[in-house]
Amino acid sequence: MDGLKDRKFKQYMISGVTVEVIDQLIDRRKKEQKYEQTLLKWSLSLFVVIFFTFLYVYFYKLRLVQQSFFSTKGMFEFIIQDKLLLVMTVAGLTCLIQLFAYKKKHQKAENEYEELRKTTIERGEELWEKPVPWKHRHEVFDWLKNEHDINLYHK
Repeated sequence: MDGLKDRKFKQYMISGVTVEVIDQLIDRRKKEQKYEQTLLKWSLSLFVVIFFTFLYVYFYKLRLVQQSFFSTKGMFEFIIQDKLLLVMTVAGLTCLIQLFAYKKKHQKAENEYEELRKTTIERGEELWEKPVPWKHRHEVFDWLKNEHDINLYHK
């Protein structure tokens, strides 16, 4: 929590518990944003793999696909025989598996962040119990909103 300790907020006599809660909020928000970015990258990767697979099949293998389309065994053999198509299929499946795994992690991180944020809002009177911090808490809230995209004004 370098920003909160080094800035003018130190003069408002914010308690150590409040600083620790704000620090945890920032850490959980960063973790949630990290998983969100990773999820976006895997989604984009899956889209690119699917796009190039369709381009490859449409321009180079369309006749063969039409012939083997009606049998599952024929499609499976068609994918196995074409090395590039096999690599693209494996890459697509890998992207899909990673997408589901990171979706779970992102959901968990988002729930943890939201739970702490709501608890912080509900217990605001306990965290800002002294008159000086209570009077200037809106400045800390503005800083959190502007710097870290954490909204403590409402649930």
